[in-house]
Amino acid sequence: MRLAVISDIHEDYLSLQKILLKAEAKGYDQLICLGDISGFSQPFYKYRKSRDASACLHLLREKCEIIIPGNHDLHLARRIPEHSAIFDFPKDWYELPLHQRTELTKDEIWLHEDELEHNYTPGDIAFLNTLSEFSVLNTPELNILLSHYAFPNLSGFKKGFYSWEKEFSQHFEFMQENDCSLCFTGHAHPRGFYIVHPDSFKQYRYRGIKISDFPAIVGIPPVTRHKHRTGFCIFDTDQLVVRAHK
Repeated sequence: MRLAVISDIHEDYLSLQKILLKAEAKGYDQLICLGDISGFSQPFYKYRKSRDASACLHLLREKCEIIIPGNHDLHLARRIPEHSAIFDFPKDWYELPLHQRTELTKDEIWLHEDELEHNYTPGDIAFLNTLSEFSVLNTPELNILLSHYAFPNLSGFKKGFYSWEKEFSQHFEFMQENDCSLCFTGHAHPRGFYIVHPDSFKQYRYRGIKISDFPAIVGIPPVTRHKHRTGFCIFDTDQLVVRAHK
C-alpha cells in the first residue's frame, strides 16, 4: 500500500492543489493530512491574497482518508488539547485575555495572537471539532501512528522543535503504548524530511530511504510556501520506503 502524507498547509490553497496533483501523478492508495490546515501569520507567510482556509479544508475532506488537527486547527475550533503534558490548560482558556494567557504560559505556548482572520464556516468549525488528535493506521506490515507532532507536545502547542533523538523518548513510549512501530509527524517544517530512532536523528533532503530499523519517527515537509520547503511524502508499506517529493 502507498500512503501519501501531507502536513502544514497554513491556508496555502494554491500549493495544496499543486501537491495533490503531483501526488496523484505519483500514485497512492490513501491520502493522510497531519494538520495545521489553517493558521496564516504575516511574519511567516507571503501569499495573503490567495490564502483560503475553508477551500483547503473542503479539498482535504474530499481527498483524505485521515485528517489530524494541528495546534492552529485546535485553536480555531477553541479546543484544549487532550493528549498533552506540556501545560495544564485552564478550562476557560479561550475566555482569558491575551495578557493573562501570556503570563500563565511564560511565553512557552503558542497563543496564535498574530494570525489573520480565517474564512471557516460554522460547518467547517464543527468538522474540526470531530477530529481525533492522533490516529493509528493498521496495515498488514506494521501499525502506524499519525500525529501532528511528538508527545508530550502531540498537537504542537509548545514553542520550539525537537532536534535530537533523546527529545523524542516520550513519543517512542507513546508509540509503544499504542502498539505502533512507525510514526509520521508534521509541525516542524523540515527542508525534506527526518527519521528518528531511539539512538539517532537524521535529516534528509528530497529523496527515498528504506526504513530497516524500528521503532522510527518520520517528520515530513510542509505544504505551505515557507522558506522553499514545500513538499510531501509517499510511504510504501510493502517495501518500507519513504520518499519526500519537493
